[in-house]
Amino acid sequence: MENAFTGLIQALSAQLQARLEIRDNNKVHVNFDDIALLMEHLPDAEQLLLVAPVADVPAEGREKFYRLLLQGQYVFAETRGATLALDKEERFVCLQIAPSLRALTQENFPALVENFLNMVEHWRRRCLEIAEQESGQAGPGAQEAAPQTAPEANMLRI
Repeated sequence: MENAFTGLIQALSAQLQARLEIRDNNKVHVNFDDIALLMEHLPDAEQLLLVAPVADVPAEGREKFYRLLLQGQYVFAETRGATLALDKEERFVCLQIAPSLRALTQENFPALVENFLNMVEHWRRRCLEIAEQESGQAGPGAQEAAPQTAPEANMLRI
């Protein structure tokens, strides 16, 4: 039986021209280049969770690193509605978003996934830059502003 989640995954599969397998009736794991993406249907909340690892937490310069994450999170200015989070052991940062299934369509879902992946890549660069600055490998001012529009907006990678 097809539900909204199944329909969205089928639309994404068609866009990617690759079969995405739904496991346990509510989860899809897929790798886009080097990004491991989990998509999970949250039926009780009528949401679709997207989550992907961004970067390891550096051993040095954590205060500056955490400040960067919090500043980027402020009013979602640099996350476009997604949330940066640390795992419980503070080993890595992930980016996550959980839009309402009511807001998603088979037409807009592939673009949401692409934009989310672009944000993951953006934050990977930002986290790497701060880690490099702390270790003395990068010069000051290497920070990049969040993209205002998704590069290659019509192209999905797999």
